[in-house]
Amino acid sequence: MKAGDIILRPAKIDDAVFAADLLTAVFPDDPVDPVQQEHSWRNPDSNAKNERFVGELAGKPVAFAQQRHVVWDQMPKRYGSLTAELLPSHRTPERLDALFAAMEDRSRDDGTRTFTFWTWAHDQPRIDVVAKRGYDEVRRQRFWQLDLGPNRSKIETMATQSRSQMRASGIQVLTLDKDNDPAKFTKLWKMSDEAIHDIPTTVPHTDTPFDDFMKWMRSPGVHEDRVWIAREGDAILGVSLLNYPPKRGVVATDWTGVARAGRGRGIARALKCETVMQAIALGVDKVRTDNDSQNAPILHINESMGYRLRAEMIQFMRSA
Repeated sequence: MKAGDIILRPAKIDDAVFAADLLTAVFPDDPVDPVQQEHSWRNPDSNAKNERFVGELAGKPVAFAQQRHVVWDQMPKRYGSLTAELLPSHRTPERLDALFAAMEDRSRDDGTRTFTFWTWAHDQPRIDVVAKRGYDEVRRQRFWQLDLGPNRSKIETMATQSRSQMRASGIQVLTLDKDNDPAKFTKLWKMSDEAIHDIPTTVPHTDTPFDDFMKWMRSPGVHEDRVWIAREGDAILGVSLLNYPPKRGVVATDWTGVARAGRGRGIARALKCETVMQAIALGVDKVRTDNDSQNAPILHINESMGYRLRAEMIQFMRSA
């Protein structure tokens, strides 16, 4: 398959490292871990179709592209996500445009009705390309960084206050490895799925199969002794965890969620404080997180902890 002067071939698992290196080269402040990238390729979501391609010039890899969508019986509105990127030395508007056109064709042929993709707000060359292709901005995601040295005292004070509040409320905060409940993963899966469905979104959330949830829990950057949960009696009310890239990248929040029954009780703040306190103890100098720009409760927590806004991503869409 051709995309302008680029020859696209189906990507293999071994190409995951190239894709991670390419994305890191384009955006070095947001490095992609090759170990985690390969793990995600080897363990795809069971309820989605994902086509990945490597683009070559003169037989050498210079580009990566993909089209992905949840199986249509779970996504009746038929949103399909696209990705297209090139090495900085080969990145031109014409090639980006050709890659997007190729992925749109593949996605459209697969039944997609609305194309969607995300890009950094500071990536004006790519924004210019997709604007000419008829895409419109529909949503923003905010990306934050917390420098642990300057904010350590504030975090310690917040953690002390949160621990007292949790004890007074009868809520136990502990790491997942210390929880002896044989049903803890099932409870955590159900609670997380409930919380995910309440996050503001344009593309509807779909249920996560338990096996896919466990693939994530077993991924290289996730450790049971660094997954913090909140319990009240037999119920798991909340979770927060940082992802620790094994080879390259910045420690960042992988997920924070609270069950509807536990909201408004300071659980999210308590859990986030514990993840950050643990990161400090492990010698981490900074952590990152990202949130939907309309998710007011978690944005307020980030600001109160000392996170500073470092970037935004924009979600674009257009009809297929």
